This record gives sequence, C-alpha cells and structure tokens, in this order.
Amino acid sequence: MILSLDASTPRGSVALVSGERLIREVFVDTPRGRGGALFSALENILGEAADIKRVIVGIGPGSYNGIRSAIAVAWGISTSRGIPLVGISSLLGLDEGSYFAVGDARRGQYYLARVSGGRFVAEPNLLERNQLVAALQQTSRLPVLAPAPIDFLPGVIVRTPSAAALARLAADWAPNCPQPMYLKPAHVTAPKGATAGS
Repeated sequence: MILSLDASTPRGSVALVSGERLIREVFVDTPRGRGGALFSALENILGEAADIKRVIVGIGPGSYNGIRSAIAVAWGISTSRGIPLVGISSLLGLDEGSYFAVGDARRGQYYLARVSGGRFVAEPNLLERNQLVAALQQTSRLPVLAPAPIDFLPGVIVRTPSAAALARLAADWAPNCPQPMYLKPAHVTAPKGATAGS
C-alpha cells in the first residue's frame, strides 16, 4: 500500500495505491500552496489505511510553499511509521505517454521539459517567452501540458500532477531524501518600508 501526495500546483492530490490498483485519489484546490484542503483529504485517507508501506511525494517544480509543505508532511508520516520515503518530480505525473511539460516560472521565465513513459527525455530548463515558443515550434508534435493556461500558447492542455500516477512510477524506486525541485533561487520581497540590509 502506497500513500502519495502532490501540492506543486493550484490543484493538489492525495492517493492510496495498492500495486496497480487505485484505492482512492482526491484532488483539491491548493491556491498558492495553501494546503488546508489537501491536509484534510490526507487525514481522511490515512484514516482508511493503516497498512501503508511507502510514501511518495511530488517535489515540483511549482509552488514554493506547496512543495515544502508536502515534503514536510511526507517526512513526518515516513518517520513516524518507519517506512520508506521517495521524492519524484511532479512533472512526471501529468500523463502516462509522451509530452512536453511547460509552466510559468515567474518573472518572465518559463520551464520546458520533455517526458516519455514516466521519465525525463529532457529535464526542466528555464527559458524566456520567445525561447519557449521557438523551442516548441522546432520540436515534434507532442501534447504540451501545463498546470495553468499560458496565454501565448493556445494549444496547451491544462493538466495537474496525479498523486496516483506518481505512486505507480515510484513504487519500486529506492528511498531517497526528497528536496524541492527549484529551478531558480526563491524570490524574496521585502516588506513595505523595509530598507536594504535591515
């Protein structure tokens, strides 16, 4: 029995998987990483499954707060129950086939990755808008998936990671030490009235 969770996008998910069988998956809104609904869903699922043998967590890229919260909760469950923990890129759980994963990385940058069969063909790379458009025009006609609409890419299919898909992919991975998949340093905004160095 595997418990899996992801909160890297505005729509998080929690799943319970046994082998290839999906026991339950719940999708909830997690705007800007606020995880109240995700944690309620997690609590309900944990109440149904005392026999969890492994925890899988999506490590992003995506919401700074959501990723950190999900990893912290996954660590807590893994540690308290003495079971293995595996971190996996959330982008691998968008679909089962071959696709491009794109997303808004903020401040005028976007990420682009290519996935096939649950593995990266090309890992996430940061691009400017014109570079992203050019890269997609030069490549094969794979579906382009993103966690939210991108106004200058009208053909994008909006898709968020599935915790169940992540569980199936990482079911036999060796335990690891999940770290957030940040594509660039966090941007810190100083409070109004603060001066540099204060």
